[in-house]
Parts: sequence; C-alpha cells; structure tokens
Amino acid sequence: MKNLILKELRPLLLSALSGIFLVLIFPRFNFEVLAWFAFIPLFSAIEAKTPQRSALLGFITGMVFYTWGLSWVNNTLINYGNLPQIVGFMVLGLLAAYLSFYTALFCYLIRRVCKDDRGLLFLFAPVLWTSFEYLRSSHSEYGFSWLGLGYSQFQTLPVIQMAEITGVYGVSWLIMLVNVGLYLAWKSWQQSPNMGARFLSVTILVLALWVGYGGLALNRVVNGPSLTVGLIQGNVEQAMKWNPVYQKVVMAKYRALTLKAAQSNPQLIVWPETATPFFYTQHAPGTQFVNDLARQTEIPILFGSPYKENSIHYNSAYLVSEIGTTQNRYDKIHLVPFGEFVPFRKILFFVEKMVEMIGNSGRGEEAIVFDVAGHKAGVSICYEIIFPDLIRQAVKNGANFLVNITNDAWFGKSAASYQHMSMGALRAVENRVPIVRAANTGISGTITANGQLQDETELFVEAAMITKISPRQGGLTFYSAYGDVFSWLCLGLTLLLPFWRNHK
Repeated sequence: MKNLILKELRPLLLSALSGIFLVLIFPRFNFEVLAWFAFIPLFSAIEAKTPQRSALLGFITGMVFYTWGLSWVNNTLINYGNLPQIVGFMVLGLLAAYLSFYTALFCYLIRRVCKDDRGLLFLFAPVLWTSFEYLRSSHSEYGFSWLGLGYSQFQTLPVIQMAEITGVYGVSWLIMLVNVGLYLAWKSWQQSPNMGARFLSVTILVLALWVGYGGLALNRVVNGPSLTVGLIQGNVEQAMKWNPVYQKVVMAKYRALTLKAAQSNPQLIVWPETATPFFYTQHAPGTQFVNDLARQTEIPILFGSPYKENSIHYNSAYLVSEIGTTQNRYDKIHLVPFGEFVPFRKILFFVEKMVEMIGNSGRGEEAIVFDVAGHKAGVSICYEIIFPDLIRQAVKNGANFLVNITNDAWFGKSAASYQHMSMGALRAVENRVPIVRAANTGISGTITANGQLQDETELFVEAAMITKISPRQGGLTFYSAYGDVFSWLCLGLTLLLPFWRNHK
C-alpha cells in the first residue's frame, strides 16, 4: 500500500518540483542556471503516461509556477484595486489557470504526438513550447509575455545575443532544447550509451554554437557618440498622484530633482509615466510650469502625462524642447489589463480599473519617434516594454535609442519591478539599441545595446540619475527588420512534425 501511494505521489511531486525550479530562475531569485534542467522532473513525471494524465501533470507544474511567480498580481489587486482578498486570489487563480493551460496542452501533445519516439520528442518539444509561448504573448490586446522562459537568462549575456535574429522566443527554444536533450541523454544512456551520447553531443553542440555566436556578437557591438540622459525618479505615492491637494507638492518635487540633474548638463531629462498630476496641454498652469522648467534648464524634457479627447483618456508621453515648446506626443498602444481596461468584462464584472482617472481608455495607433539632440528616440510606456513586436516598430521607424517610462508603484516591493526591468534587456538586444528607463518608484536605469543593466536605482527612493548611452549606429537587426520569423518557423514545424512521424 505504501509503495502504491508513493508511486501515485511521485509524478505529482516531480511536476511540482519543475514548477518550483521555474519560479527560482526569475527575479528576485535569479537562479537562472536551473532553467537548463527545470523541465526534466516534468518529463520524468509524464513518461509512459496517457496524454490526459500528462496534461494534468503539466497543469500542476503551471499552477505552481504561475501562482507563485505572479503572486504580485494579488498584492496589486488588493492594495491598489481595492478588491477583497478572496476576489484578488480568485483573479490570480484564473490568470495562473489560463497560463497553466498552455503547459498542460504542451504535455498532452508531446505524449500524444511523440509517444515513445525520442528523436521526434527532441525536435518537437522545443518548437511546440516556443509556439505556445509566442501565441500567448503576442495578441494585440490580451497578450501576456511575463515569465517567458527566455527572459530568465537576461544576466547571461552570451546566451541572449541571438535574440537579434530570433527574438526572445529563440532563447526559450534553446532552453527547452537543452532540457529535452539532457533528459533524453539520461534516459537513453541507461539502455544504449551510444544513443545517449548522440543526444548529449547534439545538445552540447547546439548550445556551444549558440553561446559562441553570443560571444562574437558581444565583441561586435560598436559604440557611437554618447548621449547623456538625466533620469528622474519622483517616488510619488499612488495616493498623492491624483489628489489635487498634493499637486503643487508633486510638481515641486519634480522641479527640484530636474534642477539637480541639470547641474550635470544632460542632453535629455526623462520623467516617469503620468508624472504630471494634470492633463498637459489641457491644464494651463501645469503646462506653463513644465515649459518654463525646460526653458530654465535649457534641456528637453520627455515625460508622461494623460491626455483627453472627448471622453476618451490616453496614457501619453510628451517631449518639450529646450525652448519650452511641445514637440510631439505618443499615445500608449498596448494597455494594461486591470490597470487601464478590464479584460473579459462580462465575466469579471466585479473588477474595476485601477487607474485613477474617469472615463474610457484609448489606444494609440502609431509608434511615434521623437527627435532628441540629433538622435531619434522610440518611446514605450510601462507594460509595453514586454512586447517585442511593438517595440521593434519604433526602431523600424528610425529610433536609435529607446525610452521606457513607467509607474511600477502598483507592484510594491515585490519581484514584479525586477521582472519588469529584466525584460527590457531582451528588447535592447533584439534591436541593438540602448534603453533608458525612468520609473516613478523604481527601478530606473539603463540597458546597453548588448542587454547589460546599468545605473539601476533602488526601489521607493527619490533619484536624479545621470547616465550615458551610445545610440545605435548602422542598420537594423534581422529581428528589427523582419520580426518573429523564427517563431513562425516554430509554428510551422509544430504543425508539420506530427505528419512526419505518421509517414515514417
């Protein structure tokens, strides 16, 4: 009886173990080395299981991974969305279950399609996982790429350099290929050392070539003329942002920090998302305040401010020139679920937006590029930085550096701010452009064109950070020019490989 119980528990525990490993590879744990074998327990759990049983085990892995890895969602909804705790947990559970569906379907299909064909499993698992990750990440409204496998390697620079061709999804493919390769080498070795050696050799060869390319790419990055940027981190509490009583206090804080940064003569000063507690261009005293400050410092200021047209509100970014004139405006394209709109409102009718503005949220339509000190800046607001195809549009439009403005106060001191910052590393590599980031409560800082994070601020402190970047010189990367070709290739192989098996 005891042995029977252990036999039943073993696959459940192995599935949960894979979920725990996956949590640990992301910030703030950053044990990214675990990514290379995190799925081996799950593969062992579903070995010789029916597709249906395998789907259940995959779902368990997903629920452990996403419930723990996205636990900050619950904190955000309760503390800033004013939801009862039980409702916050329900929303987190629904999100985790939705994402776990992909893990369940992944396990179902590799058992259904591959059965005991180890060669097919080696080819099929990486493209299938990458296809699912791409599909769940790329929808123009409901896409959610958070905790994509490739992001776990943001600190391992040689591994992520191939993203200039494949995008972040190529890194996810590599991680899964190494996982399945090591698993098959281990399993095959017990029956046929020669077969085990073949799987291991191919896996090591692919990994070595990938990392070798990364090393060459790191040496190839050419730095051009530098641009000095002042990043302002206001550390304004959410309760203060839209309370009229604190409007003068908030703007005095930004003025003081801007004057402090101006002492270092930067060529651009950046404020965070919705930095102004008023509608710039539609609030005369506030507009005059910002324009006068730009004239006083003789430095352009790029900042976030809401914009209203009729009853529709836009989350926008403005550039004011050194002579105090409004140069351009960018309206946010990809809105934050629950923050700026409520997804599946008919089901989640009890949830309201957390953004403290009345009215409907509008979506921008174009990746506007700003002219700054002889360079061109592409702007993203908050959540947009996690969408590869969206960010590359600005680079295609001529941007040679990127600015991300955000307000991560919603995340508190959870891992979310660190996860958010880390995803920017892949955007920098994909497009070979540096990124500067100004966050209301942090993390503000810089990401070089090879994905290295620099000059990072602490959370919940005021800061006037001076940083230098080297805007891109030369042509577009393959990814900037052509987008998710690699992911579409994986989608095609996902459809074709099952037929290849049936015709062998």
